[in-house]
Amino acid sequence: MAAAYIPNPWKCETAFEIEASLGHDLIKFIDAKKLTPTEINRRYPSVRLGHLEKLRNGEHLNFRMLTAIIEATGAPFAVRGNQ
Repeated sequence: MAAAYIPNPWKCETAFEIEASLGHDLIKFIDAKKLTPTEINRRYPSVRLGHLEKLRNGEHLNFRMLTAIIEATGAPFAVRGNQ
């Protein structure tokens, strides 16, 4: 029997998909509100232009950074499980 393919051996696929979805929705919110990295940085000092550029380029940020930016921007956030 062949071994299962794990595209991200250090992170489960579900976590990867959650971060991707959060990042996509977050950058859409930031762009719609025309928020700048400086404005976000005032509420959460660790946020830099590079973080937003990564999101715009389709790259992923970790869950902690994503949720910190969500809090700093006031972006809507809801957790829903499978039904």
